[in-house]
Amino acid sequence: MDLSPEHPVRPIGRRKLILLLLAISLIPPIFVVSMVATYDPPPEPHLDVKVTQNLTVHAPRKTPDSPRILPCITVENPTKDNWRNVSVYLNKDFIFSRGPTEILAAGQSLNVPLEFFVTKGGNVAFQPGSESVHQVTVFAQIPNGARAVCEIFFDRQGKPIDSEQAMDRSRNQ
Repeated sequence: MDLSPEHPVRPIGRRKLILLLLAISLIPPIFVVSMVATYDPPPEPHLDVKVTQNLTVHAPRKTPDSPRILPCITVENPTKDNWRNVSVYLNKDFIFSRGPTEILAAGQSLNVPLEFFVTKGGNVAFQPGSESVHQVTVFAQIPNGARAVCEIFFDRQGKPIDSEQAMDRSRNQ
């Protein structure tokens, strides 16, 4: 660049500098806020799953000769697809997850004793004797890579009810 008198360097004024800095600092956040406000994420695909409350026989690894009968949640994959990353939530507070390499094959079911469910921090376990299951949410990765979800509500006797009945019940409590 030639700095001869024919090409004088003109300094930018204070006012122009302030306006330029304001524009540089305000335009990106305004753009982000407008994107967040106008972007509607697509809904998660529905997971076709059958969930029931049952009893299961569980033999601990340390004492396999003394099995116990425990209340459990049974998650059945009635589809023709294999699922990965299956996670089951009880009452939105307690979780049980299978590893990303474990597959719930088509037609297979998974029995999870209720006492295996823990809070996200892992420090509080579900207490089947003092708590009841009123909502089960199942997440799984389907073959196209999307995360599918299904939410099932239960009455006090452990029978599935539809979501509208569950909403009415929660309003009345």
